[in-house]
Amino acid sequence: MTNVISTRLEENEIKILNEISQKEHIDRSALMRKFLLLQMQEYRMKEYSEKYRKGIVSMAEAATLADVSIYSMMEYCLREQICPPPPTEKELHEEIQNSQTLFQELDNEQQ
Repeated sequence: MTNVISTRLEENEIKILNEISQKEHIDRSALMRKFLLLQMQEYRMKEYSEKYRKGIVSMAEAATLADVSIYSMMEYCLREQICPPPPTEKELHEEIQNSQTLFQELDNEQQ
């Protein structure tokens, strides 16, 4: 089901919209829809990349929640210079233990 949403624009904004519409070879309403959907996607990526930055969700979870590919989320975070928080000492210790266990298992398999 679709709904119609109307909006008010200034004369100069309509002129610009018409120019873009002609360049893109699509009608004005399709162009408005395209712009709106792109901005909604951008908003979701901003919202969930902030949760990623705070360490609340992983990169994959942020991408899933924003309904974009992980590559799109990675590009967005790179462009906006968004990084996750540094790992805690406990997390680093767990990663080191996991790595040691993995290397021991690989070594045992090769012998």
